[in-house]
Amino acid sequence: METVETYSNEFKEVCAFYGAAMHMAQVLEHGIVNALFFLDFIPRKNSDWTDIEFENFFDEQFTKTFGKLVHSLKKITVVPESFETLIHKSNKRRNYLAHAFFRENMGLLYAGGFDQIMTNLNEDLDLFRETDAALTSLLEPLWLKFGWTIQGIEEEAEKYKAELGKSQTS
Repeated sequence: METVETYSNEFKEVCAFYGAAMHMAQVLEHGIVNALFFLDFIPRKNSDWTDIEFENFFDEQFTKTFGKLVHSLKKITVVPESFETLIHKSNKRRNYLAHAFFRENMGLLYAGGFDQIMTNLNEDLDLFRETDAALTSLLEPLWLKFGWTIQGIEEEAEKYKAELGKSQTS
């Protein structure tokens, strides 16, 4: 049997796109945790929370599986059917990527199925992006209610990125 080295460039590209897909799945997961923050934590605590409560909330949420996060979200808000469909597909694809992707695709790669693998990974990326956009549109009215705008969030992200850059060079 040929080794991975025989397909090193293809294998590296598959790994890069796999990483991008898993990253986008985690972006979506983080978006769900943020949704829980706005829909559950803030209403329960108003503006009277401690840094420790804030950190504990996020720590607790990130111990949950993707499916349990979705379940938590559905317990506290009405989820439109179109979003429900997207989130179900995303959870299924995320679980596939996490638990079966390499086991099921290495044979396909060796058999010349590189293009099919790449097509599937690009479809996963598109699905996760679409689901994240749907989640954002669900949350945007809440953000506005609390005085946040997309522009403001993007500005904060840029500040954070700049701070990270400074800390890396220090």
